[in-house]
Amino acid sequence: MNHFFPKLLLVACLLAGAESGAQVRKDSSVSAREAFYAVNLPPANAQRTADGRPGPGYWQNRADYEIRVSFDTASRRVSGKVNITYRNNSPLSLDYIWLTVMQNRFKRDSRASVTTPVKGVRFGVQEFTEGCNIHAITLAGGKPAAFETTDTYVKVLLPEPLAPGRQVQLSVAYDFVLPLDGSDYMGVLSAASGKVYQFGGMFPRVCVYDDLQGWNVFNAGYYVEPGRLDMYCTLPANMIMQGTGQLMNPREVLSPAVLQRYEAAWKSDTVVHVLTGADQLTPTGTRTWHFGADNAGDGLWAVSSAFLWDAVKVTLPGTRSALAMALYPVESHKDWRSIAAEMKRILESYSGFLEPYPYPTCVNIGGGITGVGGPGVSVINYQQSFGSNSVWTKTNHELGHNWFNMMVAADSRHGWMCEGLNTYINLVNSERLNGQPNFEYGAGLKYMSEYPPLPPLQTPAAAVSVNEMAMHMYMKPAMALTLLRNVVIGKERFDKAFNEFVHHWKFRHPSPNDFLRALQSATGEDLSWWWNSWFLHDWRADVAVTDVAYVKNNPANGVYITLENRGQMPAPVIVEVREFNGKVSRQTLPVQLWQQQKTHVFHYPSTSPVTAVILDPEGVVPDSQRANNTWTGSGAKGLAPAGLTAAQVIDAYLAAIGGKEQVKQLRHAAMRYTTADTAALTFGRQWTPDSSHLSLQMEALHTELSSLRASPERIQLSVYGANRVFPAGDAKALWLSAALIPELHFFDAGFKTVLLPETLHINGMETYVIQVETPQGERWQYYYDVAGGLKVMEKPGHGRSPQQLFYSHLEFAGYQFCEGIKLPTVLQFGIPGDGQVQLQLRQISLQKKYL
Repeated sequence: MNHFFPKLLLVACLLAGAESGAQVRKDSSVSAREAFYAVNLPPANAQRTADGRPGPGYWQNRADYEIRVSFDTASRRVSGKVNITYRNNSPLSLDYIWLTVMQNRFKRDSRASVTTPVKGVRFGVQEFTEGCNIHAITLAGGKPAAFETTDTYVKVLLPEPLAPGRQVQLSVAYDFVLPLDGSDYMGVLSAASGKVYQFGGMFPRVCVYDDLQGWNVFNAGYYVEPGRLDMYCTLPANMIMQGTGQLMNPREVLSPAVLQRYEAAWKSDTVVHVLTGADQLTPTGTRTWHFGADNAGDGLWAVSSAFLWDAVKVTLPGTRSALAMALYPVESHKDWRSIAAEMKRILESYSGFLEPYPYPTCVNIGGGITGVGGPGVSVINYQQSFGSNSVWTKTNHELGHNWFNMMVAADSRHGWMCEGLNTYINLVNSERLNGQPNFEYGAGLKYMSEYPPLPPLQTPAAAVSVNEMAMHMYMKPAMALTLLRNVVIGKERFDKAFNEFVHHWKFRHPSPNDFLRALQSATGEDLSWWWNSWFLHDWRADVAVTDVAYVKNNPANGVYITLENRGQMPAPVIVEVREFNGKVSRQTLPVQLWQQQKTHVFHYPSTSPVTAVILDPEGVVPDSQRANNTWTGSGAKGLAPAGLTAAQVIDAYLAAIGGKEQVKQLRHAAMRYTTADTAALTFGRQWTPDSSHLSLQMEALHTELSSLRASPERIQLSVYGANRVFPAGDAKALWLSAALIPELHFFDAGFKTVLLPETLHINGMETYVIQVETPQGERWQYYYDVAGGLKVMEKPGHGRSPQQLFYSHLEFAGYQFCEGIKLPTVLQFGIPGDGQVQLQLRQISLQKKYL
């Protein structure tokens, strides 16, 4: 269906801007051939195969954590220790181990602090703390280990090399103060009902050591070794804690009533209110909460006395199930009351087309953070809920991180492998569940075509500005994958290849090259053009329709259509051809069209005049200049025959549709046109010689968008519910736009109707142009096929604002007889102030007065 009423691109939580990086070549000599050059991939080896899988020699180190801490709500201080068991599965001995200590980013002299702009930025440091105080690091048996701190990383020097296949135990004693403003990763929300403490970077964890980079330290993104995690946290007894991992000791920390509801939720397909405002929390003492998770390696948690707590069972493939939970303050947006049930739908849907959800619990916490996800947990803003910032959309996104990059544990220094792959599956899941997507794909392509040059997607995330981040890390990679799936490869083939990649790299560390190799091998496609254009460069596509010519000047012989790719990105071409007989055909030309040439001519077997050739009518292929995507005629002008009059042209038209006498016998007409592929948009017409009612409705919403009630004396126009009654002087003029056959009124008293001296080539035909001047001086134009006499198009008078028109233009095609009168079965309906939509006749009823 064609675009109408363009949708807003809602990326309020994904900032967009205008800063630029790499340059795009603009000269007219560029071609897309370079994009087809083979990608220079590293040789395959025992660790990573040529078809994008872990090889027989693949290895991955492992880190298990036992965290034992206490949290003092008055000072916001976390203190305790983390016991780390680290196993070296690599073929090399390790002399040292790197830890990441996220809390150090809040030190005044940290790199994050000194690089934060004076005016601040979303992920910048807005508040200083003492960072993470490491009091001691000891080995098994209590032997101290030397260590060196560099910014947010700690290098632990081992007394002897850690040999392949051996493990070492480290115990790190530490404390830190939770910042109030934690760079939108953590912090404290002060709600009226109480504080919500949101924790990230709660313990020092091991950096990843892999076969590609060795130790991933500076410039690494979120990158963890999936392992066993046990969190023991001692809190005041009036606090509730939730986050990564299953609560292992519910009987020790929950009251009998809350425990009963919590246990019931594990078996309930409907939401159970585990903790309500009526429940009283223990006012004194402390309690230790224990959470356990496999394949975690890191975590997020939240603590509050203000939580409401909802929970419901999630049914997973096979015999497994999980528990979805939402915890939020009572002041939260109303959408939080239903989000637990939506979490169930979201997780079950993801598990239906990807690997099943891997954790026993999933927690969604309403806090003060825009949105952040961790293993089995997400924290999002408790009050924002609109468009792409809705609770549903952000929940769909943050829960998606359990697949990318918790399950598929890639290094998010390649931002697209974390946020982009996740945003892609978010779009698929939104479509499956009919939910609000992060952004509309078609609108995103349009937005990208207008966006300033970007760094290539392979640019490290740390080098991407906050202003570029939304397009670079989220939207563009998601659109690249959607294009492959929906247009190039096909959903079934692509989904199978994508799922094989997820399966092979479950809780492993794939690289971008592994991803490309996996897709190419599983689909059997050479995707060099895609990788070069989208990931290694910021190339743009610009495909134009440059010529449409009838074979031997006769539409019955077919037509030659010439296309040209004026950009450097190759793209498949979806061509829609519309004929005057009402026939509409589409074909998709493969991207390999541009492998050797920048222009392509193909034959279309038309049987009647071609009214339009439209490239990418649905807006699903990238194109930086959509103005050259449509051909509706050459626009060439000629001369009307000397002596030909407007009356003769109108008589020829009336004769072509059945004759003036047949038309004059009409007493009532009822017609209904709808969009060709669905009944989403309906144009209805009810007509008698004395009155007419036109309506445009959005059927899916049961909403009338506009209506026009007309008689020769009175006109009432309603647009989006706002009524406008026109004065009597305007009524006679606007009556033309409502009349079924306005030509019967062209020569009424007060109207001046003339044939313009020049013909115009539009919609693939040479046309006569009739101009009708109303009594108020408005000039309306009507176009008639020179060869056959039928009306091709009409345009209401110039000078009226869109709010004063029911349509901006009508184009006609597919004429067929009904009750002896030839009427169009296909309309191009111009929406005032907007685009146009193609409509197909679905119902018609004519009544005539027979003599």
